[in-house]
Amino acid sequence: MLFVDLDKSLIKTDSLYECFISYFSTNIFAIFMLIYVILNSGLVGLKKFLYTKGKISVEHLPFNNKVLTFIENWKKNNRDKKVYLISASYHKIVEEVAKKIDCFDGYHGTDQLNLKSEKKLQKIKDICKGNSFTYVGDSFDDLVIWEKAEQCIAVNPSKKLIHEIKKVNTSFEIIQSKEIPIFKKIMKAIRVHQWVKNTLIFVPAILAMKPIYDLLGTLLTGFIAFSMIASALYILNDLFDLENDRKHHSKKFRAFASGSLSILNGVVIFCVLLFFGTILASKLSDTYQLIMAFYALSSFLYTKFLKQIPIVDIFTLSFFYLLRLISGGVLMEVSVSNWLLTFSVFFFLFLASAKRWIELKRTDFGYISGRGYQSTDVSFIRQLSYFSGLISVLIICLYLDSEQAQILFGLSGLMWFVPAIILYWTLEILFKIERGEVDDDIVIYALKSKSSYISLIGFLVIFSLSLPG
Repeated sequence: MLFVDLDKSLIKTDSLYECFISYFSTNIFAIFMLIYVILNSGLVGLKKFLYTKGKISVEHLPFNNKVLTFIENWKKNNRDKKVYLISASYHKIVEEVAKKIDCFDGYHGTDQLNLKSEKKLQKIKDICKGNSFTYVGDSFDDLVIWEKAEQCIAVNPSKKLIHEIKKVNTSFEIIQSKEIPIFKKIMKAIRVHQWVKNTLIFVPAILAMKPIYDLLGTLLTGFIAFSMIASALYILNDLFDLENDRKHHSKKFRAFASGSLSILNGVVIFCVLLFFGTILASKLSDTYQLIMAFYALSSFLYTKFLKQIPIVDIFTLSFFYLLRLISGGVLMEVSVSNWLLTFSVFFFLFLASAKRWIELKRTDFGYISGRGYQSTDVSFIRQLSYFSGLISVLIICLYLDSEQAQILFGLSGLMWFVPAIILYWTLEILFKIERGEVDDDIVIYALKSKSSYISLIGFLVIFSLSLPG
């Protein structure tokens, strides 16, 4: 007989953590409730409670295809033997998974007893009635089972676990998924590429045209602090958004949605980033700390509620860009001009609406899961993208014709190339979106586009040549 474990074996994630994060995403007081439940009902009661409160869909869980292939091949070679799904997970989840896969002759999970280690082994013995068995597992808790198994199948085992298996059973096989280095997975999960947004902190300093050498350390500290806190909140958003990400054509490959990083990994990374980001922010001005706190609160509210409200979702994303500019002004101790703020509102509105437009064009469900938009909204979001993008260019033109710009740049006609460059870049983005050539993440596209770098270089050259003196 073949017995297959569920968590981190058949599926790449842990169903208990899945239920917890699902419940926590709807109830921020979940931890206190869980402490009460475990004190009164124990671990078995906790698993039942989380199953009922943390609704997860087994339909979109990240299954380990190599384990599925192993089961399929084993059944072909052992047609007269049965296959069982057996797990310490709550029995209702085990049942749902078994029915979805439809390759098991039976299934068993935690009900009255926590079906783990010795108790799981006893259950296997009761089913086998003295016959030999093969066991597919992944943890040190499975060693007592592997010791009695005819053959051990270890899924993605660590070197230490392999060493321990060899001590109890010499007949074992490894199912190893192709592993990306953990550092690379973490860098992708915290979205280091999104840190380019935080360079907006430097914009007020550059436009102020004052020596910034004395404040360069402060600006860099502010940049790193903002980046860490933003990345921590990206992690939180991804954890809360697992179900929606798994329904998305590209977000399903994110670290937590795909199971390449565990939910526990995510919680640890979140805490570490938030801790060090807060420590760095505490070294800066009180006003900057207030902005950071406001950003963190706003981002949390966005993750919990605002992203589900059409239009409010787009305005909130634009507001996050704006906060970066304002925080840069606070660090530099300069005021951000109304012209820059007005341009930024429309330009960032363009980026946010374009992001949703791309997602609507590529959705297979007729809606964006967890965002409140439907495929029928694509025309409106498309027009909003055009409107806000082109209005932002118009604002630059109006500024260059203003008395303030005349005083700052004199009669330099070179500055009129700036709106032309921005207009070209904006139109190219819109053109590429219409063709379906832009990825879901417009920031990644911009970072890969040669036009972005040519436009940036052109802008810097023009700006430096237009300065008086």
